[in-house]
Amino acid sequence: MVSRVVFARSSRVLLFLSFLPGLAPRRLLAQPSPPTGASTLAADVVVSAAAEPEPAVSLGAAATVIDSREIAASQATTVLDLLRSVPGLDVVQSGGPGTVTSLFLRGTSSTQTLVLVDGVALNSPYFGGTDLSALSTANVERVEVVRGPFSALYGSEAIGGVVRVFTRRASPAEEISGRATLGAGNRSAKEAFAEVALGSGPLTASAGFRRTLADGDLANEFFAATNVSGTVSAAFSDALRVGLVLRRDDGRTGIPSSGGTPTPLRATTSRTTTFEAPVLLVLSKSTSVEASFRWVKDSPTFSDPEAVFSSSSTDARRAGARVAFTAALGAHRLTGGADWERTLVSNESNFGVALDDASTRTFALFAEDRIALLGERVVVTAGVRRDDHSAFGSAVSPRLTVAWRVMPGLKLRAAAGTAFRAPSTGELYYPYSGNPALRPEKSNGYEVGVEKTLAKGVVLELSGFWNDIRDLIEYDATNTFMNQNIGTARTRGVEAALRTPVGARSVVRMSWTYLDAKDLDANAFLVRRPRHRASATYATTFVSGGAFSLTGMWVGSRPDRDAVDFTKLVEDASYLRVDTAVTLPPLVFSLAPFVRVTNLLGRDYVEASGFPAPGRRILAGLAAAF
Repeated sequence: MVSRVVFARSSRVLLFLSFLPGLAPRRLLAQPSPPTGASTLAADVVVSAAAEPEPAVSLGAAATVIDSREIAASQATTVLDLLRSVPGLDVVQSGGPGTVTSLFLRGTSSTQTLVLVDGVALNSPYFGGTDLSALSTANVERVEVVRGPFSALYGSEAIGGVVRVFTRRASPAEEISGRATLGAGNRSAKEAFAEVALGSGPLTASAGFRRTLADGDLANEFFAATNVSGTVSAAFSDALRVGLVLRRDDGRTGIPSSGGTPTPLRATTSRTTTFEAPVLLVLSKSTSVEASFRWVKDSPTFSDPEAVFSSSSTDARRAGARVAFTAALGAHRLTGGADWERTLVSNESNFGVALDDASTRTFALFAEDRIALLGERVVVTAGVRRDDHSAFGSAVSPRLTVAWRVMPGLKLRAAAGTAFRAPSTGELYYPYSGNPALRPEKSNGYEVGVEKTLAKGVVLELSGFWNDIRDLIEYDATNTFMNQNIGTARTRGVEAALRTPVGARSVVRMSWTYLDAKDLDANAFLVRRPRHRASATYATTFVSGGAFSLTGMWVGSRPDRDAVDFTKLVEDASYLRVDTAVTLPPLVFSLAPFVRVTNLLGRDYVEASGFPAPGRRILAGLAAAF
């Protein structure tokens, strides 16, 4: 039963994006990162795993940071392509460009992984999950993935972990800088990209734009997207900084088939607007107050004139606010605060109105204590959060991590915590299956890890994890014909990651993940989760300018549901995908030729049964920077 529900969620034609209050890190407000080159947030600092930015050496959880240099070298156009090589994270796309994409972090489903963009969550308030197919890398400076239960920090959805995307911030030291690309390729691919950053003392700003057009291998398989984002940050004094972050993502995707039947007129559209206004007030050297307001509106549609279910449109809105107080007291760094949010969801189709401003409200209190012992050799972080939800009541989420630097170059860590996922608005109130009596899905998660520096800059990381999930929300098709809390699952596994520099300008990343993810009710492996997956990336920058990257990803075989007969189990074959990108040094007028090739070997494979992945894709063009 669990595997069927997970498959159904990940295969929905429409995923409705929204957000949930997260954390607005003080480091991002106080120290905006430069528009070009390395971020002031170095790769050895992790923002998403604690209430304040934490050095990786004292972090008690597994984390992966993809910085600006790696993003530029990869030439990835979507965030999902950056995530494919992260340990413990499986990316599953249902066909060609722009089609529905699911994330499985440590075996949990897309509904159980929190995705944040500048503190704004993209998880749907309608039926859960996050579709990253249209999320562009335009104006993106950094991506972090922290693994394990994080409801003590973030509340709902963070059962498997958190994926966090950071927009570029301008540097006050640089007046103006930017870059742009223009390219074309096979399958009618066209792409235009530009971003600019302005720094002028206390006032900084940045903006990004990307327009993407691409066709797939099948009839009516196309993708057209426009992504626009902008940030403004103003320092009114040394103690007060205010920011504004705005993002708009529009996309239209053609759906070539359904269950093996051609659908020549079927299409979906997505239109998501997110807004955040963070404020930082520094009271003293040891105390500060952060506050933020978030708002999002998502308006996806579905249309197919030839189908019985011919049209659908959704209007999902969420507003939230957060305030947090941080104080350093001796060996303790204490953080406490509150979150509030309200959601409104409306949906109608050719069958009529399903939801008319259905609403939920959540209020949360949270606290965290970071304790540094033995001169920072041992760091203990304890946190707890209580969420009060208008539909199901309350949920309390504790978390404890320990990081111990046994000796220089050797760190042991352990973490334990609980997490939950609140039932979505659709699961609660959708007229054909909703159940207002639903309880949240809950989990207990544990992990242990070791990080060893083998040589200068060469770091080996090993992690073992275990996650028990209960009260999973499933549709009861035999008795009540409603959503019920009747599922249980277990995920456990091992992650290994190696990062090593090659000279001053190059880096190699390698990873391998073993996963055992089971539906305990059916005693069967969860669908679309491979037991083994591995990746390797080489990235380098040239002395005279330009860059090169080569990434190989191998994904083992995994169970799936047949796209035509949903009751039938099939086995998706293992596959190897190789991507490469090269940007040559600038030639004339600072123009640099570039080429990007995905699926370099032209292999036939599927990530989801019944949805062939794209063949070899080539995009070439010119890039400029100033």
